[in-house]
Amino acid sequence: MRFHRILCLLLCLLLTAGVLTGCGSGGASFTWRVDHVPANLDPQIAQESPERIAVTNLYRGLTRIDENGEAVLDCAESYTVSDDGLTYTFTLKDGLAYTKLKKHEKEYPLTAADFVFGMERVFRDETSSPYRDLYSNLKGADGSGALGVSAPDERTVVYQLSSPDPAFLEKLAQPGAMPCNEEFFEHSAGAYGLSAATTLANGYFYLYNWNENGLFLRRSASSSLIISLRIVLDTTTQATPTPQPASGTSVAQEQIPATGAAAVAAGDVTAAIDEASAAGSLPSIPYTATTWALVFNCKDEQLAPQSVRLALGASATGIEQLPTGFSAADGLIPPAIQVNGSGYRDAVGSQMPTVSDVKELCRTGLSEAGLQQFSGIQVLYPEGSTYQTLIEQVSQQWQKELGAFSAYFTLKAMPLDELKSTVASGDYQIALLPFSPSSADSAAFLQQFTGGALTGWQSASFDSQVSQLSGQLDTSAEQIAQAEQTLLAGGAISPLWYQDQALVMAQGVDHVVFDPFGPVLDLTWATYTGS
Repeated sequence: MRFHRILCLLLCLLLTAGVLTGCGSGGASFTWRVDHVPANLDPQIAQESPERIAVTNLYRGLTRIDENGEAVLDCAESYTVSDDGLTYTFTLKDGLAYTKLKKHEKEYPLTAADFVFGMERVFRDETSSPYRDLYSNLKGADGSGALGVSAPDERTVVYQLSSPDPAFLEKLAQPGAMPCNEEFFEHSAGAYGLSAATTLANGYFYLYNWNENGLFLRRSASSSLIISLRIVLDTTTQATPTPQPASGTSVAQEQIPATGAAAVAAGDVTAAIDEASAAGSLPSIPYTATTWALVFNCKDEQLAPQSVRLALGASATGIEQLPTGFSAADGLIPPAIQVNGSGYRDAVGSQMPTVSDVKELCRTGLSEAGLQQFSGIQVLYPEGSTYQTLIEQVSQQWQKELGAFSAYFTLKAMPLDELKSTVASGDYQIALLPFSPSSADSAAFLQQFTGGALTGWQSASFDSQVSQLSGQLDTSAEQIAQAEQTLLAGGAISPLWYQDQALVMAQGVDHVVFDPFGPVLDLTWATYTGS
């Protein structure tokens, strides 16, 4: 009898677990796979996607980005802006509080001073915050005086800017502007955000569990809102093929874990990034934030001449048979980037160099290097049948148009992470790589190519243009286009295609706020109504 009671109890527990983990592991639960479990929950330094997703859902700022991409008030109940646009004054809502966890020694009050201290930490050298540039328009941010953020009383936060910033409300929704209690921070003794005991958050979700397998957040049940966020380690990339059986024997075939949209459809996860075409009937948020481009090592003797690089790049754009979800690029900055509320690519059009005769251009370039033909060129590309097909078509195009110069290059596939490291080290000749912005900041995207990074191409003009963009608050699309045009005219990088992707979600999931640059998910308003 005792055995049967234990068995029944175990069955009940299993059934309960199933109910609690439906909808991609939960009727009101949201499961998201990441390449690494968040290592730090300090919002002032959160930079990688897993950490940004975690702190976005664990913390509340004065403002928050809604489904329409607009900044709405969150911890603030109201605000005013001075006539000159330089002073923002926020009044906090009543009843704001941090979530007290069992591992916390006591409760800590949440006041306006916490927003001040959080911003002050951004500008401390020891913090090494990635948000320092984002808030560089604050008065005193350059070290010339006191930082322009203060708390006249417990419910008032005042920010003083050096010049008007139309995007300031949106910036206050970013992790760097989250509150930080100074007493708790000092008590953590250098371990702030590294464990549940040293994490003090004020968000709609609270930290429930954190281990090597994932980060698990919860919130109180409320109507159809999703109440649990499971940020779990993606083990599918570690799956190994099942060994082939010896002759005359058989083994059970290990099922390959589903990924992307297939994993959502199978109920393994609640949402995933995949090709836009893979969504099928599942709800999805499509976007185009990836540009595939050829990168040339300008320090290589054969590729040093600009004319050679421009010829190879122009020839590669000639392929016509593109896989579903790929389209010809008309610039390096992908279509998802917006400038002043409008699509950048729609505003500026093509920034690709004009090449009338690739064969003659290639001949001229090789002659500059004292060469008549290519020899021993190797092209690196990411592993995967789609990328193999694409680079093979590029190779065929080179052979067709530039075969007279022995443009018969060796193709070598590599894991993407290894390929990126190889290119960063400069130990390559030509590589096919995807480029995706980590934020909506076009200047930051172009910054990665300054100073000869990745390609060895040096241009004082380009570096200066990007530097000027970084120091401006209200940058025009035309100014960005000038820098992009300078980069592409140098021929060190040649955009080929844009890749369409989508956030694919389980049926019944709605109101997820999604930022493709990261990516970052905010489940504040997310609901699950059943499939």
